[in-house]
Amino acid sequence: MVARLDAPFGPPLAESAKTEVTLTLDAGAEDAAVTAQEGREGMRRGRIPRLLAEAVEQGGVLTQEDLAQVLRVDVRTIRRDIQQLKAEGHTIDTRGPVKGVGRGQTHKVKIIALWLDRQGYEKIARWVHHSPQAIKRYVTTFLRMVLLHQQGRTVSEIAFLTTTSERLVQDYLALYTAAQAAPTQRAKLDEELARVRAWQGPAGATAEKGGPTP
Repeated sequence: MVARLDAPFGPPLAESAKTEVTLTLDAGAEDAAVTAQEGREGMRRGRIPRLLAEAVEQGGVLTQEDLAQVLRVDVRTIRRDIQQLKAEGHTIDTRGPVKGVGRGQTHKVKIIALWLDRQGYEKIARWVHHSPQAIKRYVTTFLRMVLLHQQGRTVSEIAFLTTTSERLVQDYLALYTAAQAAPTQRAKLDEELARVRAWQGPAGATAEKGGPTP
């Protein structure tokens, strides 16, 4: 149970409206790959943006104390991690900053933007402290959403079919719209969509059958 994203900032946290969110603490093999490459500290720093984004997508917002409790470290460790993540260029939307300056782009949206700019999986993965497999999964979901949108599906239908939130669908489709005005990004997207359609074939398999290229 965490503070609602739309709850006024000012009243004590205990008096704020709450909402229930489901968070991915351990992503299994993907987190294990990051731990092997960057150690436990790098893995923890990769989890922070993921947990924050998952909460926001479900209409909630985490505090630094929430992060400390979930990740089983003290708040000082979380503050140091957030400082480092911000220095690396990440937007960290904990309760407080998210109410003061508005919700920024989630790390998922930034990952897709970098991919559209033809950054490779390995480079993006190092920046977000994720595994290349996680980056590929985000991209695959993005492409599937675009295809469903092009088929005339509504936001709620796309969210249901991709088992994601409507908020993430809206964020991804906004990125898709912006890419249409950027020649390089549009070319990248057109290439990948054509490749996915070729993989689907006449039977209309899902977009996840063929993964995107770096």
